[in-house]
Amino acid sequence: MIAVRRGRAFLPVLALVASCWQSSGPSSPTVSPTAPSPRPVPGPTAPAGPSDPFVELASGWQHTCARRQSGTVLCWGNNGHGQLGNGTRESSSRLVKVEGLADAVELAVGTDFSCARRQAGGVICWGNDEFGQLGGGRGTKPGVLSLRPTAVTGLRPAIQLTAGEYHACALEQGGTVQCWGDARNGQIGSDAKPAFGRPVPIEQLGPSTRIASGAAHVCALEAAGRVKCWGRNTEGQLGDGKSGSRIKPVVVATIEDVVDLASGHHHVCARLRSGGVWCWGSNASAQLGENAGRDRKRGTPVEVPGLREPVVALAGGGEHTCARLQSGRALCWGSNAAGQLGQRSTIPTLPRPTAVRGMGDAVALALGLRHTCALRKNGEVLCVGSSELGTLGPYGPR
Repeated sequence: MIAVRRGRAFLPVLALVASCWQSSGPSSPTVSPTAPSPRPVPGPTAPAGPSDPFVELASGWQHTCARRQSGTVLCWGNNGHGQLGNGTRESSSRLVKVEGLADAVELAVGTDFSCARRQAGGVICWGNDEFGQLGGGRGTKPGVLSLRPTAVTGLRPAIQLTAGEYHACALEQGGTVQCWGDARNGQIGSDAKPAFGRPVPIEQLGPSTRIASGAAHVCALEAAGRVKCWGRNTEGQLGDGKSGSRIKPVVVATIEDVVDLASGHHHVCARLRSGGVWCWGSNASAQLGENAGRDRKRGTPVEVPGLREPVVALAGGGEHTCARLQSGRALCWGSNAAGQLGQRSTIPTLPRPTAVRGMGDAVALALGLRHTCALRKNGEVLCVGSSELGTLGPYGPR
């Protein structure tokens, strides 16, 4: 679950679990084990050249999408539910163009679906719709999907998107938030039914400036600098020090004056105006920046050690976290079992922020379940980690 744009970070979570429900169409491709790629290898510069460079990346469970400056979008990786948006269900290690989309200004990618915000503020989504995560009212039953973008209904003009495992949310003009899709953990703000095919307003939430989704939880940064979260709370990802999932937003304890949010599968991180980064939730793989053996989860925020240079953006993945520094360097920590932290090894975890090799001039980061991608200043995309079903596209090892 992450998308990061140049200059500002917009952080939908990366969805992490493959869909196993029956489908009326052809079955999803089987995942075959492949060797991890611990070392980033530059792929070719964006084929359209410098006149139309990539400006944003967003990663999901096993697929990634990239937005060009012109507003066109290309995706690669797993396409078992049509999440690449090219009218097929064939997975691809090559970049394929999302059909009928030429005015995108932001991306948000979930487990097996993708969304884009258009220039005028409308939202479109494509891929799996069995929990209503495409937002057009057709979903909430197994087998429903769309191989091409469809419109989300019932939204005012949106200014930011975020996507979780099987849900999505939009921050609207004026600071209101609406969510749609899987509601089984309260992430839609209602327990009236298990899934919502159309957007539902989130109550008891002040005007907000940023939103970030995890697998089954959502957090919002209110204009006053306070963070509120709702949804699943099994690993403390709501940050209030209590247990139990919630359908109404609760205040994250001990931190304020927050300027940025990022969420992974079951953890959340916040950047403070002072420059510090604090995280909470699951710490099973040291994704909070602490020794994993000491605290497997934290129900309240803890500061990430070792970030001595100003952080300008955060991104959360399956069980890893990355920070983009003012200098352009990318530092990551947490799970490295598939080489997703970009080291010359697959040591299982790295509990402290560590520089990713080859990502010293990043302008955007996107994290998936077990992979990490960066957009460099020269227009190159670098990806490291698992290469299942073309996850790394043409930007992994050759």
